[in-house]
Amino acid sequence: MEYIAVAFRSRADTLKFSELLKANKIYNEIINTPKQAGVGCGLSVKISMLQLNLVKIAIRKTHLPSFAGIFKIKMVAGKQIVNSI
Repeated sequence: MEYIAVAFRSRADTLKFSELLKANKIYNEIINTPKQAGVGCGLSVKISMLQLNLVKIAIRKTHLPSFAGIFKIKMVAGKQIVNSI
């Protein structure tokens, strides 16, 4: 299983970004930021790999100051592998 986590340093910005995506019909979930990412407020927006390009555009347009990064999360042999994108 692979997915994307969009991390912010502010919980308010995380929730704001999630609502913005939902308003634009982009499915997402609020999740705990994987510890391996080492950034953020503890919450991230989870999206599918298929939505990555649309979400990158949304990030550029919103200019949320607490944006911390985009991470690809992959489960391998029961462990989370986290890579910055």
